[in-house]
Amino acid sequence: MDCLNTVSFNRIFTRMGQALVSKRPGQKTRQSVLALLLSATALIVSVVSPVALAQTGDIEATLTPKELVRGETTTLTIRSFGQQSGVTIDLDPLREQFDIISSRSSSHLRSVNGQIESWTDYILILFPRELGELEVPSVSVGNQQTPSFAINVGEMPNNGLEPGQEVYLEAVVNKESVYVQEQVLFTIRLYYTIAGIRNPHFTEIDPENAVIQQLGQPHQYERLIDGVRYGVYEKNYVIFPQRSGSLSIPDIVFRGEITDGSSSFVFRQRNVRPVTAFATGYNIDVKERPAAFPADTTWLPASNLIVEETWDGDIDSLEPGDSIQREVTVTANGLDGPALPPFNIGEIDTVNVYPNPGDVDRRIQDGNVVGTRVESYEMVVTEAGQVTVPALEIPWWDTDTDSMQYATLPSTTFRVHATGSPEATDPEELLSQMGRQGNANAIDPLITPRQTEGWILYSLTAVIAAILLGMWWLWRRRLQQLAMLAANPEPPRQPAYQRQIDIEAESEAFNELLTAIKQGDAQQIRIRLIAWGRQYYQDPGLYNLDALSQRLNSETLQREFRKLQASLYASPKATDDLSAKGGEDNAASSANQWLALQEALIALRDSQRSKQQQYNAKYSLPPLYRH
Repeated sequence: MDCLNTVSFNRIFTRMGQALVSKRPGQKTRQSVLALLLSATALIVSVVSPVALAQTGDIEATLTPKELVRGETTTLTIRSFGQQSGVTIDLDPLREQFDIISSRSSSHLRSVNGQIESWTDYILILFPRELGELEVPSVSVGNQQTPSFAINVGEMPNNGLEPGQEVYLEAVVNKESVYVQEQVLFTIRLYYTIAGIRNPHFTEIDPENAVIQQLGQPHQYERLIDGVRYGVYEKNYVIFPQRSGSLSIPDIVFRGEITDGSSSFVFRQRNVRPVTAFATGYNIDVKERPAAFPADTTWLPASNLIVEETWDGDIDSLEPGDSIQREVTVTANGLDGPALPPFNIGEIDTVNVYPNPGDVDRRIQDGNVVGTRVESYEMVVTEAGQVTVPALEIPWWDTDTDSMQYATLPSTTFRVHATGSPEATDPEELLSQMGRQGNANAIDPLITPRQTEGWILYSLTAVIAAILLGMWWLWRRRLQQLAMLAANPEPPRQPAYQRQIDIEAESEAFNELLTAIKQGDAQQIRIRLIAWGRQYYQDPGLYNLDALSQRLNSETLQREFRKLQASLYASPKATDDLSAKGGEDNAASSANQWLALQEALIALRDSQRSKQQQYNAKYSLPPLYRH
């Protein structure tokens, strides 16, 4: 129930007082004061002498207009005669088919031939929610009823902007037929030629079985149409339907208020009137994923999808034990980043692969959603020889051509050189060459002993030369590293206990590290160590054990890290032989071989926390009041 009460004579006295203290001189002010005095006198007379007033308590109601098009409003005016206090109006029946845009009341008093009349107007702005023949129902005013009215609401003609039109609402989609999970771009534009629009409001958009997101912030600009300059207020959305069938985007209604330029003399307040605009919604046909798309892969509808790779070093200069990072990036136009699935590069012979957490992102480009997913891997080579990283193939559906496509990353092949040798030689290839050389020398048995002795001498000379060359190369490389360190010394770092640490994330990462240590899985220990180190030092660029070892600066931990790396870089054959020899004893000790690492980490963490507490106690401010 909404209550609209009649105005009391106290309001008249208030207006009269404001007019009396007005600083504006002149005859107009005096006339206004006299008019207010007359009104106040009449009101007092109406209270004292009720016989002289027209207090019939009758009501009248008018509705205009009665012929509307969709998006327009109609005004219901209810006039109640006589000075009635505590009058209430029941507006609930109106809300079944109408939205009440605004409501206000105004009281009037006049004298005609000595007869004083008073009445109150209740003005309601109604917005019909449906099309066709509608009925504005009867409304209760106190103990009386207003008459009902019939109105007709027709379709809005699709004529676009018309001359003299104050506001116009436009809603557009890029497609009316899409696949499930394909993007639908939805744009709302409000054109206006009037200034001072206040309290703008648009229909909330929340379609069922769909994910909707607003693209950026609304923006305003101007557009010249048929010689008329319009202001434009634009909002952009992207909708991802999650189920096949019909996707309903509701009709969009704009409501606002504008000032008409006139004002009340006493209160200097500009009169406000409502404005509305309407745009028809859409029914989008959402199709199922095509049967031609592989059933065991993630459905990826996009206008374009590419996959790229980068390496953080030279893959042609690797030796056993070296590590290199490979980064694979998938970019899709028309898909959000989280919709792109993680991908597995599989196992690689003589290479230990350690995946890092994936990174997803989204950006807006030319009005479209562009999603990206970045997967990085740290790859540690364990043996010399040729390494082949397998190709990567991602199926996706081209929504522009309505066809199946594949984004392919070709395989990569590189050679791992033997330690200390600028150019590696495969042992099997060397044995094969030696065998061929021996067969050639065995053609004449009479000279075989002499040729064999010469071959051995040449081989020993070549081996010694290779060793000396390798030692010289390592010595020179070490000198270059020392020179680089001298030229670019590492800047002093702030003590760890003076830096803020995300306690929750660091604690969670440390607990996961302890779990991996208890399980005895060296690969998981390494991954959890790096993850904990990133949280502990708040350094997202920390991605390997060497960098973490330098940051920790602990001999015990550095020794345990070398032990961990030795376990990781061991060849699969050596690991299998060790497991076969150890049997159950080796399995039982795997959970205990990292206890020294666990104890060292706990001790370091406790020490840093103790320093943090001492630092806080030393430099924290004393309390303002002591009890």
